[in-house]
Order: sequence, then C-alpha cells, then structure tokens
Amino acid sequence: MVKKMDNSQLIASQLIRKSFEESLTNSNNNQDIINNETKFNRMLHDFFEMFSASLILKTFDLSDEELEKGIVGSGNDGGCDGLFLFVNEELIMDDTPLENIKKNPTLDIYIIQSKYETSFGENVFNKWKSVVENLFSLESFQENDFSKRYNNDVIEFFDRFHNTFLNLITKSPKVNFKFFYVSIGNEVHINVHQQADEMIGKLKTLYPSPNTTVSVDYIDAKRILTLYDAPSKTDFVLQISETPIIVEEEKEYIVLANLSQYFDFITNENKKLIKHIFEANVRDYQGNTTVNKEIAETLSQKSSGEDFWWLNNGVTMLASRIDQKSTKVFEIKNPEIVNGLQTSTEIYNYFVSKENDNKKIEERKVLIRIIVPNNEASRDKIILATNSQTTIPKAILRGTDSIHREIESYLKTKDLFYDRRKNFYKNEGKPKDKIVSIPFLAQCLISIVLKKPNYARARPSTLLSDEDTYDHLYLKNKILDSYYNAALIGKKVKNAISSLGIYSVSEQSDISFYVMYVCSAKIAGSVEISSEQLSKIQIEKFTEDNIKRCAEYVYEKYQTLGGNNTVAKGTNLIDAILQDNFIEIPF
Repeated sequence: MVKKMDNSQLIASQLIRKSFEESLTNSNNNQDIINNETKFNRMLHDFFEMFSASLILKTFDLSDEELEKGIVGSGNDGGCDGLFLFVNEELIMDDTPLENIKKNPTLDIYIIQSKYETSFGENVFNKWKSVVENLFSLESFQENDFSKRYNNDVIEFFDRFHNTFLNLITKSPKVNFKFFYVSIGNEVHINVHQQADEMIGKLKTLYPSPNTTVSVDYIDAKRILTLYDAPSKTDFVLQISETPIIVEEEKEYIVLANLSQYFDFITNENKKLIKHIFEANVRDYQGNTTVNKEIAETLSQKSSGEDFWWLNNGVTMLASRIDQKSTKVFEIKNPEIVNGLQTSTEIYNYFVSKENDNKKIEERKVLIRIIVPNNEASRDKIILATNSQTTIPKAILRGTDSIHREIESYLKTKDLFYDRRKNFYKNEGKPKDKIVSIPFLAQCLISIVLKKPNYARARPSTLLSDEDTYDHLYLKNKILDSYYNAALIGKKVKNAISSLGIYSVSEQSDISFYVMYVCSAKIAGSVEISSEQLSKIQIEKFTEDNIKRCAEYVYEKYQTLGGNNTVAKGTNLIDAILQDNFIEIPF
C-alpha cells in the first residue's frame, strides 16, 4: 500500500510542479510537454535537480548558467545530480585561476542527489560509496579509466577537484565534503543512516586530516519549503553611530557605522559574508596582501587611542534607493560595495576570528559613502574612479565599458536583459530565458564570429581576458544588432537542443556552441561571419527543425571523434566541420 503524503509533502510537491510549469512559459512547445505525461514527468525530474541545487546553494548567489554547469545527473552519474566546488565561497571552474588564493583556504565540495519521490533510499549511498572509492580516491582516479562507468561531466568535476586540492595542498586548506540528499520524503530509516555513516567513514579514511569534515544532510519536504521561503536579500538595513552628513537627500550620504554594525550589514543570518553585494566585476580580486595585513593590524590594535576610520579610507557603496527610516537607520535597496573590499573582508575576518567576542565592546567606526548614481554611465565612472589607484587587471572591469551599457540598453528594447551586474535581473524577477549574461554573450560571439566554439566551451570564465579578442568583438564593433542576434541565436539553439530530449546535459554543453556556428554559417551562406553579417542574419530561419538538423550533424562528428568534453574543447571537431561542405549548403 502506498503511504499517503502528509500536508508538507503535498505542498512541496505542488510547489515543485507549479515552478516547473512556470519555467515552461517561454517554451514554444510548452503545451505539448504538459499534455505528454511521459515527457512532462521526465522533464519534471530533470527540473527538480536544478530546483534542489538552487535551494541548497541559495546563499552563493549563483547565476542560472553557473547552476546549470554543476548539474551532471544524466545517466552514469554515480548518484551525483549536482557537483559544485567552491574555494573561499567562490565557484571554481576549469579555467578559474588559483595562484592568488592565500594560505588556509576553505574548499567546499557539494554533492547533491535529488529524487522526486516520497522516501529516502539506501541505494543512493551505495552509489556514493562507489564514488568515494573510485573518484574521490586520487590513486584510483589516476590509475583507472572510468569513462564507461561515469559520464563526462562527473569525470571532469573530479579532475577539477583533484587539481584544485593538489594545487592548494601546501596552503593547508580546510576541506568540507557536503553531501545533500533531497526528496519529498518525511522520514529517514535507520538503515539509510547506517549506510551514510559507512560512506563517511570511507571518505575520512581517504582524507584523514583534522582539517577535513564530511557531512550528510537530508532535505525533506519541510526543508524544501523552508529553503524556498528564505528571502533573497535585496533590501538591507544599515544602522549607524552618528548623525549622517546629507550631501543630497535620498542621493548621497556620508556616515559612520560602528564596526560591529557594518559586520552585521555585510553578513547573513549564519554570519557568512554576503558575496553578491560586492561589485561582481571586482569582488574576486585578492588585492595586495600587504594592504590586508596593515588593515588587520589596525583592527587588532584597539588600545592605540585612534579610531579605525581615521586610519582607513573606508567604503564606497552604490544603491538603487536610499530610504532614511530614522536619524541613524537606513534601508538600502540593492547595495553594491564598489570600493573597500579589502577593508570589508578584514573587518569580517576580525569578528569571525574572535568568535564575535569583539562585538559587545567594539566602539570604533568605519567611514561609508552611500551614493545613488544618476544613471548607468555615472555608476560605471564611480566604479572605475574608486578603483583607479588599485592595480586591477582590465579584464575584471570589462562590464563597466560603455559598449556593455549600450548592449544592455538595446537588448532591453528587445525584451532581453543583459546581466552586466551578475544576477541583477534575476533578483528583479525577470524570466530566466530572457536573461543574457556577459560570459554567455561572449561565448556566442566567439563561436559565431571567430569560429571558435571549442574556445567558448573550454574557457567560459576567462573569455574576455584576451585583449585582441575583446577589442575585435566589442571595442571595434558598434553594431548593436549583432549582439542581439548572437544572444537570440544562443538562446534558440540551447532551448531547441534541450527540448529534443535526446542529448544528455554534458552532450548539450559540448555541442551547443558548435551548433550555433554551423546553423549561422548555413543561414549566412558563408564560413566566415562578420559582425555586420551577423547583424543582418535571417533569425526566422533558426527554426527548431533547422537547429535539429545541425545538432544531428555536429553530434555525429562529435561521437566519431570520441564524444567527450576533451573533443569539445579541442580543435579536431571544429577542423572536421570546416573541412566538410555541410555548412556551405543552405537549408
């Protein structure tokens, strides 16, 4: 007899189904999917993997694209639907540079299994135990070929994990293995707990350091509802110590906040640093370690008789709105700390290292400038000016270039939203299918205009670092329709390939940028596609049938060459395509 679902299970089940149906709103064949029960249920289970990961990783403020890259559950996944690696709470990709990471970093490895069912089973842990023995073991991973047993994305993740771990091992990292089992169940049998304990024991044997932790978390129906209802913080309250200087009402304030008040402002309820309030293009910059040490020393010298703000330049914060609730309380909408990252980080470290003992007796203050820019151009000028004295690589500030502001404004007129500020439009509630990130547009342009889909697949995080590539694609191209068409082609191709339901997640990642190029070349009638040609390309010809034909063509060549991410990231596949006459024959 099937056990009847309780109230929380019924609500969670409906929440997931409704969220999935809403995600289909922008699909051309959404009604076909809803009416086809088999296809609906299969896609619902796939959606649940993404849904679960987004709940568990909510505090990391990942973009939808970053979440999608971590979803690996598509058969031969070893019970791993989601795999994510973080260093100091920053997502690590294949091309993420590690050389600037300081001593004693924290590695967090998230392993997520999502089952859209009403129970927690032992089989998940049987699979995870095999993953521990086969893939978490460096010796086993290096000595064996697991390509037949585990899919490409799983192998790629563990390769990334081992490379990162070995790269940082001399820096004495703290390593946290975090397993999450998600279902709409409501109880966990003792046998399941015992299987989990066995798995934890095996992993601790492989990583016996006292700096290593292993945890298993069961996310049941009630936890799903709790995580879903946890607010995504966009409105922040800042309490200050002294009457503020009002430069312009609701536009610009200069304030002094107690260090503990500022610590509360930049941390969440778990006292973790809220990363997304630091300007997305500069927050990853590690900065000068000498400066960090000087700030830390200033914070530690409480008895010097000098207030902290006398010795520190303070923090510059932008906002979309400032509401002064009372003399010493501000509500700040969409705060964006554009200068003062090192100061903020060291204030955070100061309180965390002392386990908050300092908060009760702390009397020193930090200087904060809060500004509502008049427009986007003003915002970008402030970011550049406040960071001009710091040696920040140009690539980190790409999003402040005027061309990106122009792209954002133009795409908005076409009902697309160019995410110059990471997750800005996501937090505004814009549909996922309407949001175009800076990296995704760059991948589309590099695939179509430069004929380098392999490059787009291999280096998603660092595409804009190369000066020549950047100049060619952006600074020398002012044709806004070329950017719009590239984004639209990219969206159409990804959606069409996904809706076919015949390619795994990893295969979709491997072939999609090739399909963008092949389809564009056939429609443009040219192997070489300039920005001007792209701006005039016949978008109406990017039909689902045409995209399907190109996908089948690319996939056949991809499989012939080996059918894995090494093929997708190398030059052999694009060379084979360019040597064939398929792309020269119009539809």
